[in-house]
Amino acid sequence: MTTTSTSRDLVLAVMHGGNFDYVAPFVISLKNSAFRGSTVLFTSGVDSDSLNKLKKCGVTVVPFRFSDQGARAPDRRRIARLWPLWRLLFSAGLPRGARYGLAHWVFHLRYRRYLLYSEFLERHTADFDRVFLADCRDIFFQADPFAWDWKSGVHFFFEETGHRMIECNAHRNWLSRQFGREFFEQHAQRTPACSGTTYGDMANIRQYLNLMVATTMRALNLGRMAGGDQGIHNYILINNLINNITVYENRRGPVMTMFWMRESDIPTDADGAVVNDDGSIVAVLHQYDRFPALKARLLSRL
Repeated sequence: MTTTSTSRDLVLAVMHGGNFDYVAPFVISLKNSAFRGSTVLFTSGVDSDSLNKLKKCGVTVVPFRFSDQGARAPDRRRIARLWPLWRLLFSAGLPRGARYGLAHWVFHLRYRRYLLYSEFLERHTADFDRVFLADCRDIFFQADPFAWDWKSGVHFFFEETGHRMIECNAHRNWLSRQFGREFFEQHAQRTPACSGTTYGDMANIRQYLNLMVATTMRALNLGRMAGGDQGIHNYILINNLINNITVYENRRGPVMTMFWMRESDIPTDADGAVVNDDGSIVAVLHQYDRFPALKARLLSRL
């Protein structure tokens, strides 16, 4: 991989469909921050003009192919209805290459992105030290996403404090289908961690990605499952499958997960920047676009 970055930090994201405007706030706000690492965007179904604009912004574009196969909902795949068969094949002792090849064909993009990341980092382990796995449509950077007090391991971020899994039909659906109703009921009072923002040093993020892929292959059911990678993400956290995990409450770290917040409760400083409870500027605003006034104010800076 050729890069002109001045640090060994890496941001990884996936974009399927859409044009440059879809991802412009993510790309431009990151470029305008003090971030001097590398940004790699896996793209599928993106027009050539948008790809050229991404490259002009310093993004490394990695094309791949993904098809929704005519599914009515963009987060679902018809082929996943045969999940019992695919799960049996995944557990049948196939060589790793064969399992990963099947996963590329079967997994919806929400799951497959971890496979893409894992294979990329396997090829570029020596090129980077720290990695941020990010959604791209609904993230805005107020500062360098790596400019905080790091330590080794994988860093998870809770959704808004007080929001519990039992109050969310999506989490009930994901965890009950993937790991059984009893598992969900045992952990229904927990605050969920969001899978759209995950940090880690190279060794630990690779372990996390391998676990995401392997746990997805063992899940009880992935059919008709929108956004279910968050169920896998929380299963890994709940079961402490990675020894070195740090978890942050919302409003107390480099990421603010905003979906369950109220716009009137979003704290800002005198300059209008969104801040944590301690007054520090939040580097990464996730799901900021749910709030029209905040979105307009942030985008006006671009």
